[in-house]
Amino acid sequence: MKTTFSPRTKRVFAAIAFVLVALFLPLFMKAVLPPASFQPSMNICIKSAYFAVAALGLNIIVGYCGLLNLGFAGFMLIGAYTGGILTKQYHLSFWTAATLSIIHGAIWGILLGLPTLRLTGDYFAIVTFGFAELVNMAAKNWVSLTRGPRGYPDIPSPSIDFSWLHSMGLFPSHALKFQFLSTTSPGKVAFWYLAALMLGLVMFFCDRLSRSRLGRAWSALREDEVAAEACGINAMWYKTVAFAISAGIGALSGAFESSYSTMADFHNYEFMVSVSVLAYLVLGGMGTVRGSVLGAFILVALGELLRVSPAVYLAHGFTWWPAAHSWLIGLPWVPDMRMIFYGVILVLMIRFRPEGLLPGKARARELHGTSREKARQSASLFSMKIEG
Repeated sequence: MKTTFSPRTKRVFAAIAFVLVALFLPLFMKAVLPPASFQPSMNICIKSAYFAVAALGLNIIVGYCGLLNLGFAGFMLIGAYTGGILTKQYHLSFWTAATLSIIHGAIWGILLGLPTLRLTGDYFAIVTFGFAELVNMAAKNWVSLTRGPRGYPDIPSPSIDFSWLHSMGLFPSHALKFQFLSTTSPGKVAFWYLAALMLGLVMFFCDRLSRSRLGRAWSALREDEVAAEACGINAMWYKTVAFAISAGIGALSGAFESSYSTMADFHNYEFMVSVSVLAYLVLGGMGTVRGSVLGAFILVALGELLRVSPAVYLAHGFTWWPAAHSWLIGLPWVPDMRMIFYGVILVLMIRFRPEGLLPGKARARELHGTSREKARQSASLFSMKIEG
């Protein structure tokens, strides 16, 4: 007898699996990797986590609402500079600065959404692209606030401060402050746990959101906006809310990235970043939480690993054959060639699995699962017309 689990049970199992992977991943990597590879590997995991958060934010607009946003990197830039300026210049904690970054990003999402959400298709995409370029140019030229082309360096790392417990007489020591440092192995592990906590909370929020009344309204607007409005759904209101939430999550990702790298630089939020985050959704599957996260982890890890020639990794298996080992090591490679692999992967995905690796059931039926049924229906309809 086949055992079936309810959707709620599956979500509980998925949450438990995520917590276990997040807790034991550093221990596993430290056990299987050489000491010199541990910090770079943890760096890839942390980078994948905050880009997965960005992908979840973009998924609200692209996956849930069906709107093509080509300027998502602009909201990440807003969050990065907001968090950096508030923590460095105004000495706010990372937690307060991240919260204010979310609010600041959401405000800009509303300001951009109100005049542009009446547009559809290519026109909407062009406006969002223009917004991102405008934000990028402002960060580049507003020297008094952002330091212009030099970037905004020396952003304080997050910290957890419980020194106030000493003043209450609960602890005898003042050493109750923990600083997240991204330059040491323990600091990398601490940052990973912080990134995993952020990713887990955003995943939970987006999952609940997709199954709420708000998420169902977005899905209705994506399928047929005219029919949804005829049923009483205020398209402008729901799209504006989606844009605000999406922008806020993007700003959170940017704020975390700037605190991790200790620098906010507008070069890190150019147009190709928006394209990359969109590629995460295409690979993983639009409209799903798990697909967005999976696509981000695969492509971010692949992009970082391919900064070195694949032949170098292959050469480790030919240490017993010095001539082949030297030949593989000497093959030419440019880090930007990794974009060729990006292009090949996306072309193959769109050709053979357009719904993504982990799609939603509805999207899988639309793009892949019912293609043969549609062909049979078309053929039978054509034969009926001929017979008639």
